[in-house]
Amino acid sequence: MDNPLVKTIDTITTTLSNDLKISHEEAFRFLMEPVKEEYADFSFPIKRFLNNADNLISDIVEVLRDNNLDIVNIQLQSGFLNLKFDEINLFKKTADYIKNGGTFKTKITDKPLSIVVEHTSANPIHPLHMGHARNACIGDTLSRILKSRGHKVNRRFYIDDMGRQVIIAALGFKILNETPSELSKRLNIKSDKLVGWVYAVSSTTLDAMEAKKKNDIEEAEKLSSVLARLKSQDQGNLFDKLFEGLTSLSDPEKEISNMMLNYEKGVEPDKSLIRNMTKSVIDGFIETLSRLSIEFDNMDWESDLVWNGLVDQIVNIAKNNKYFTKFKDADAINIPLIINEIVKNDENISKILKLPKGFELPPLIIRRSDGSTLYTTRDIAYSIFKFKETSADKVINVIGADQKLPQLQIRLALLGLGFKKEALNMIHYNYEIVRLPGKSMHGRRGEYVTLDEVLDEIKNKAIEELKIRNQNIDDETAKEIAEKISVGTLRFSMVQLNSSKPLTFDVKKAIDLKENSGPYLQYTYVRALNILEKHGKINYNDIDYGSISNKLRRSILIKSLKYPLIAAKAADDLSPEDLLSFLISLSDLFNQWYENDSVIYESNYGIKEGKALLVEIVKNVLDEGLNLLGIPTLNRI
Repeated sequence: MDNPLVKTIDTITTTLSNDLKISHEEAFRFLMEPVKEEYADFSFPIKRFLNNADNLISDIVEVLRDNNLDIVNIQLQSGFLNLKFDEINLFKKTADYIKNGGTFKTKITDKPLSIVVEHTSANPIHPLHMGHARNACIGDTLSRILKSRGHKVNRRFYIDDMGRQVIIAALGFKILNETPSELSKRLNIKSDKLVGWVYAVSSTTLDAMEAKKKNDIEEAEKLSSVLARLKSQDQGNLFDKLFEGLTSLSDPEKEISNMMLNYEKGVEPDKSLIRNMTKSVIDGFIETLSRLSIEFDNMDWESDLVWNGLVDQIVNIAKNNKYFTKFKDADAINIPLIINEIVKNDENISKILKLPKGFELPPLIIRRSDGSTLYTTRDIAYSIFKFKETSADKVINVIGADQKLPQLQIRLALLGLGFKKEALNMIHYNYEIVRLPGKSMHGRRGEYVTLDEVLDEIKNKAIEELKIRNQNIDDETAKEIAEKISVGTLRFSMVQLNSSKPLTFDVKKAIDLKENSGPYLQYTYVRALNILEKHGKINYNDIDYGSISNKLRRSILIKSLKYPLIAAKAADDLSPEDLLSFLISLSDLFNQWYENDSVIYESNYGIKEGKALLVEIVKNVLDEGLNLLGIPTLNRI
């Protein structure tokens, strides 16, 4: 059931679509273009389609009347159909809608799809950091808004457990001769943090050995200072055993290669060692992500794709394909030939894949000469698996912008291997880096700010602020509220900008109630809630509906009722930042009204009840919007 404004716009959209012979989606997009409030609430560029719109206007008016939706005035001005709602009748119908249990949920699509959203998928070698936070928050928010739109959404995490970095970390534990789970319990250290330290010590030690071998004194000295810092962080007297074990290896590269090949072939004891170490890191990830209410439907292991034979199937398909080639003594797929024979001869494919002009892509190696496969080979298998496993119409991969080339190569390889649907319906949703002022990030050297640390920092600042504002608040209540504020702060900050823009995260600004922030939205929700608690039950029979004609109140009503359409468009455009911007704009309007037009102290009873209803509408919209953004609502702040 849609609110009266949404129902009216949907009816008009359908009429425009039928009369102009355009898609419902195209008509909807034109109506959702921004318009100046003094001219109209919605506008449609009819001049693009018709010279004379009189018959169309008559059709719209008739259809609206037939559906008891004659609550909008339609005028033709400068080639635009301008729609202006009769706010009094709209307010009346909205009151009836709410009394009958109406909600403000996202407008449901008439073309539901099965969509896979794969996100976070962090390398399991250290704790989640702020780059992963952006990925996780974007991916989870996309999942929420797509589901709210009526799509069937499957959330997946790809566990990349076969890369060189994982093997280096596992080599460290092999030398220590103790599992991460045993060590983390004994030392009371979170498992992913422990693995991150072991990985940093191991990779830095191996690099220092290589620098000395090359007689690169400057690099060796740099790495020695890194090792000194890592040794100072040793909480279990592990450093010396680890360092000595690594430096005593006669051929570290051979050891790493053997472990990598053993794991790919499922040979024990390396199989159990690496798998168990990776699982301990994933357990740490899940613990961290649960703080942000981020969950997954499936956790997919890269190694399972190999052990189950899916990767070998891809290699065999490639070997029997016309685009199979040899490149640098390895099995490869001839990407340049696929581009020349398929992409350049199909305008639609060229448009979807968006090949960079003047950029030549090399052949894609799928199996090395030693028989081992590359991560891109396994990604091809995983891409096919995601579509097949879920009967997906689309797969959205939230992956860093630095992976544009590999992601494009994978799509081209799929195209060449005959998986056209998969190639054209796989979306690389890329995002840029997150910067922390004054902080450097270098996982191989153990230099990063973990997501847990950032959440704890925000939480502690929130506790301080809460105790300043309310000296009687007890510690447990302060901690509970502060945790929700920290989640709201982080999730807001990670999706506030278009994902293609680099993001600088400043804790002080991010938590400021006066800034556009998560806490600002949470504070606005609490303000609306408090007004309604003080007011009590709304008496619908005594509402003065004419009071909505006040300019600011009218703006709040129209904007609030647009929410289901805004959320729908944000889902269609995969633009969670647009939903967030809308909620900020609505909150600004509401707070401006609050400061100048009291609800509780309104002397006219009918107007007071009307104001309370308006607050109820705003509260409900904020509740829906914050839920889609994963920002917790509060009862007090």
